[in-house]
Amino acid sequence: LGRQPAPVAQYIGGVEHAILHLLYARFWTRALKHIGQLDVAEPFAGLFTQGMVTHETYKSADGRWLSPEEIDGGVERSTGEAVTVGRIEKMSKSKKNTIDPEPIVDQYGADAVRWFMLSDSPPERDLEWSENGIEGAWRFVQRLWRLVGQSDGTDGDDVALRKLAHRTTAGVAEAIEALQFNKAVALLYTLASAVEKAAPSRDRVDAAATLLRLAAPMVPHLAEEAWAAAGNDGLIADAAWPVVDPALLVDDEVTVAVQVNGKLRDTLLLAKGIAREDAEAAALASEKVARALDGKPPRKVIVVPDRLVNIVA
Repeated sequence: LGRQPAPVAQYIGGVEHAILHLLYARFWTRALKHIGQLDVAEPFAGLFTQGMVTHETYKSADGRWLSPEEIDGGVERSTGEAVTVGRIEKMSKSKKNTIDPEPIVDQYGADAVRWFMLSDSPPERDLEWSENGIEGAWRFVQRLWRLVGQSDGTDGDDVALRKLAHRTTAGVAEAIEALQFNKAVALLYTLASAVEKAAPSRDRVDAAATLLRLAAPMVPHLAEEAWAAAGNDGLIADAAWPVVDPALLVDDEVTVAVQVNGKLRDTLLLAKGIAREDAEAAALASEKVARALDGKPPRKVIVVPDRLVNIVA
């Protein structure tokens, strides 16, 4: 027994597990270590307590709990009487505020349901069930399918999109490792928008393929279909994770604020590490700065490298 792998890398469970499964597991692990049968005192290396899915509660005029399916426009379907809308609480059978997932999956698809539940809030917080949220997720899933299918390539380059794809890959991997799926989804939204707006290029094709691979853990069914439709062999689940080029994670441009007498007048995108005199020249060449100076010669120019140019007139 002592030679068996331990501890378990990650335990995920609701807060109620603290007085049930976790208590038992910790007791037995410590007991076995005490008698020399295990080398570790804790059974789990990592613990994550996820939030609960919540929904409004409803009561009939005579005090019965009602399910969402029994309500229509604030009245009970069977009696036509007004219902009392209660607090938003954890879904439970006793209060009948549960949602049957099968009709939702039938209408929107399992991927849209997964995407909504992962994207709506941090996983440690409660998630309020929303039909509007599901519809938004469904629209994005459809958009993703169209986007991947419309990726045409040419020999042109799009360095900015290539950099974004690599940064997104690094960010999504980090977010998934930290169980911050909502952050991963937010990064994928950004990449999808960039791919959508980009002109046809080889980098656009590569970015679309990266987008699909990164989204696969969240929308596995669509990802497999799109992967096969693109002519790839095997399953996307078995495909290698995109490799990040560290050189593409380094910013070679910075946004520099330009002030005139302490007031922001313009922002400039300049090369990182630009010389002070070049930053000053770029700021003075700005039309917005020229209007603010209104013909007055600058008395002093203060340059904070890669951050700020302040012109005193």
